[in-house]
Amino acid sequence: MRTHFLLPAVAFVLAVAITGCSSDDKDDKAAATGIQYLGLGDSITYGEDIFIPDTKEARPNGDAFVGYPDLLGQQVFGGHYANLGCPGATTDSYLSLDGADNGCRAFQEDMLNTLHVQYTSAEADKADELLRMNDVHVVTLSIGGNDLLLTLSGCTKLTPDDATATLTCALREVPTTISNGAANLGKILQRIRDTGFKGELVYVNLYSTYLSTDTATLAIKSWNSAMATVVSDAGGEVADAFTAFANEADTAGGDPCAAGLLIPNPTADATPACDIHPTPKGAQLLADTIKALPGFKP
Repeated sequence: MRTHFLLPAVAFVLAVAITGCSSDDKDDKAAATGIQYLGLGDSITYGEDIFIPDTKEARPNGDAFVGYPDLLGQQVFGGHYANLGCPGATTDSYLSLDGADNGCRAFQEDMLNTLHVQYTSAEADKADELLRMNDVHVVTLSIGGNDLLLTLSGCTKLTPDDATATLTCALREVPTTISNGAANLGKILQRIRDTGFKGELVYVNLYSTYLSTDTATLAIKSWNSAMATVVSDAGGEVADAFTAFANEADTAGGDPCAAGLLIPNPTADATPACDIHPTPKGAQLLADTIKALPGFKP
């Protein structure tokens, strides 16, 4: 995800974990190394940290941002990987530059040098290119959180001073968001297969940063359930980040922030207490969840 603010508790989807011309030198180098693993998606893939300012001074490059694909790529594939994660990507904007977006387009425009692989095309186009140029064994995808965030932000604009009305609106719109997301995910996975990719295709589902009984968590469960069917139909596997995070959070009373899975706010007693993005511990948990899949064969 890309949003750098937290709304009140009605912001049920803020619980989600949500990764043309390019920099030819960096792209050519990535392709030349022989990519065996490709990480796709939004800010969870990218390794975002919302507490680092969006300035060129604070973000001179992407080295400080380590997502689970970077851990997996180093630990399992000996560095022969590429992380295409773009903060703010939705299932729409992954496919098209004209798709509804939550920050990836702005990130490409303002912070292109901090992407792990620099590209200004839609992520789908860059993925097509790398898949056709390399013998990729595994593809992972984390996407969907920003679809839910856009639903929330649209409802918030309609009733900015009425949290109850915002929640009612969001709950009414979520089924449509999930339906559209499932259709887009089907297109994304088919497009990956259409490149000739025959390796392991993994969708990393959404985790919750709230308790299991929270409205946020219920919405995320609904999203994950719908996407699991799409992934199965595409011959892929689901890495169950939702359950992995929930089980670890149970060690801290159900709070993933207290369990050390989410990046803590560097300012003591400030709000939010944690980012929605994973700490190194959280990112490693995601990587380990993928490695434990029955079909994971590097």
